[in-house]
Amino acid sequence: MDPNTNEIYSDLRKTKDELLQRMNSSSCSSLVKPYIEEDLKDVETAMKKIEKGTFGTCEISGELMPMELLKIIPTLKSMDDCKTVSYVISQH
Repeated sequence: MDPNTNEIYSDLRKTKDELLQRMNSSSCSSLVKPYIEEDLKDVETAMKKIEKGTFGTCEISGELMPMELLKIIPTLKSMDDCKTVSYVISQH
């Protein structure tokens, strides 16, 4: 695993732990739980991609996605996601 991917994996692991902690908290609203579960699924998918060596590859086209965006949002799945994020970032 290269240093960038290793750092992202570590961040994803921490995020997963935080999401699980939040979801299992007695103060977690049943209205919020589905959103946490969705985020948790995205985090776990990204972690599996790192483990398989497919992290950073667009699920649609197979293109490599920009590492600078993946460092910010490691759960991006496609180049379309990257374009949306790039657009939002450029507007600020």
